Amino acid sequence: MDIYEVQRVQSDLLKIVAEGAGVTGIAEALIKVTEAPVVVTNEFYKVLASSHEDYPRNSFVRSSTIGTEKNPGLCQVSLGSKMNQAYVFPSFIKNELLGFLFVFSETPNSADIQTLGEAVSLVLAVQLAKEKEFSLTEKTYIDAFMFDLLYGNIESGEDIISRGELWGWDLSRPQCVIVFELDDYDYFSGDRKLLEVLFDSVQAVMNEMSEKPILTKKKGEVIAILFKSKDSKQEQREYTKLLVDKIKSLVQHRIPSKVLRLGIGRIYKNAKDVFRSYQEAKVALELGKLMDSRLQTPFFIKLGLARILYNHDRHELAELYKETLGELERYDLQHNTDFMKTLETFLAHRCDLKETAKVSFVHPNTLRYRLKKIEEILDVDLDDFDTKLNLMVAFKIKFLKKAELDK
Repeated sequence: MDIYEVQRVQSDLLKIVAEGAGVTGIAEALIKVTEAPVVVTNEFYKVLASSHEDYPRNSFVRSSTIGTEKNPGLCQVSLGSKMNQAYVFPSFIKNELLGFLFVFSETPNSADIQTLGEAVSLVLAVQLAKEKEFSLTEKTYIDAFMFDLLYGNIESGEDIISRGELWGWDLSRPQCVIVFELDDYDYFSGDRKLLEVLFDSVQAVMNEMSEKPILTKKKGEVIAILFKSKDSKQEQREYTKLLVDKIKSLVQHRIPSKVLRLGIGRIYKNAKDVFRSYQEAKVALELGKLMDSRLQTPFFIKLGLARILYNHDRHELAELYKETLGELERYDLQHNTDFMKTLETFLAHRCDLKETAKVSFVHPNTLRYRLKKIEEILDVDLDDFDTKLNLMVAFKIKFLKKAELDK
């Protein structure tokens, strides 16, 4: 392929950009020239346009370089168990990576592919930059609306619905909010790029599941307003759990250095209550951090007593804890005993003496002695319902507020 042919192709592609055919138009025109499958991705390797049946739009391309000095752009691309040979060309503008062009060919004329790919990647960069600029302009208006929506600044439900319709959102439908966050996220570091990957991952899974949520991000959060799609609450919870499990799996693969946290608010029928679901999702996320493995999918509606304690006055909770379990905690420290653990295990196993003895690897008589001693130290009756309730609340406070109680 000589320089004049390359210039002609480049000129034809620029006309496509000017006519507004977008990335898909560029890919379709390039296929006719190369007579080989072509895939265009964004900077995170998410497919934007494709003629390769194994690489549908919104899937992800994973590649490894196998290039040589003679064929510098050559790579192996995998999707599932399949491996494909392709040439990859990054698209840059002012040192900003915008995406990649993949040209698949098992027996290519490497010189022609290399020359054409480099020329086309420049045109592609122009198109990707154009789309990004438009996206950022639209995002400014969407972000302003989302801020008002999530913080309850719009009083009229009808106003919310009509403004949502501008972007094709039907906010008259019941919806809940899901908040995603990366552990130890630092906004002022390279983590900002990771937030883009997180956003892209959430969007990819939603597309895969044919969901069309409202997605936005702010600082360290990716926020999804998910519309109710199942008949019963139980079915909706199970479906939502499936969605977030898929997202967690993808994020774990794409960002192995970070732990993904999330929280899920309640479903509300009125658009005015979106901000309530958002606040609930944030509480569920924070409680999920504290409860860690005990709360695999933090639904606010499933938090029960924990959500009440979390929002209660911290000083008052600390006082309640000390008044209820303080003496037992001090006794353990002074006498090198483990009565706190014994009592917690006893309560956790529904005050069943045999079951507690079994999991504690002690004889039932030994356990009876320890429980009797605990009653003496705390001056309580462990058969009394109110006493057991107070002790369970105190242990819940200890678990949720450990950081404050240690101060």
